[in-house]
Amino acid sequence: MEEIKIKDISVQVKRSARRRTIELTIERDGSIVVYAPETAGRKEMETLVRKKLLWIHQQIGRKSEELHRLPEKEYVSGEGFYYRGRKYRLKLVDTVQTRNNGDRLQFHHGRFLMPRQYAEKGQEIFMNWYARRAVDWIPRRVRLLQDRAGIQPSSIEIRDLGFRWGSCTRKGKLLFHWRLILLPPERIDYLILHELVHLHEHNHSPAFYERLRRAAPDHESQEDWLRRNGDQYEL
Repeated sequence: MEEIKIKDISVQVKRSARRRTIELTIERDGSIVVYAPETAGRKEMETLVRKKLLWIHQQIGRKSEELHRLPEKEYVSGEGFYYRGRKYRLKLVDTVQTRNNGDRLQFHHGRFLMPRQYAEKGQEIFMNWYARRAVDWIPRRVRLLQDRAGIQPSSIEIRDLGFRWGSCTRKGKLLFHWRLILLPPERIDYLILHELVHLHEHNHSPAFYERLRRAAPDHESQEDWLRRNGDQYEL
């Protein structure tokens, strides 16, 4: 992985054959990334980082504040929760009258239904519900998309990955955060393709971006959307 280190700042370099300008960004997890053309010189990138040191520290501080300011979900009737890109309201009920009686959370006719008695454990219940849907849905999307990347994973696992949407191992396993199931389907598909390509190239080298461009020609706009909007899809 190409990296620039200046003082206490570590900056990851991601090159792309399609990019024409150098851009410095702070990712949703607080990491610092320079997006650059394949031909960009290291000195040029280092100069940009040095000029932006004050801005970098300001943005890291702001990012940290934003993450702490995200409104906490309230598990009350009327609260909205994302599922595959759309927001649906929660309704607390005394009994859940659906064909899946016994579940603590139901998704029925465009609403989430939860017995009032479980509201205090709402976050845990929603996490478990999302995780089960992710385990069912994401592997099916992987199987539909793997031919575009020209590779098949050895296995797929859904877990909590912290700030990462996904990762992979050198043995061919794909790991995805259960929170993917909150995102719009086209964003989920892109993140799946991104990790499938990483099974070929375990880095962010020019070779990786060339494969990614072939599998997902709109990868730059997808990454931009995730940088700008990904924090909304929290629980």
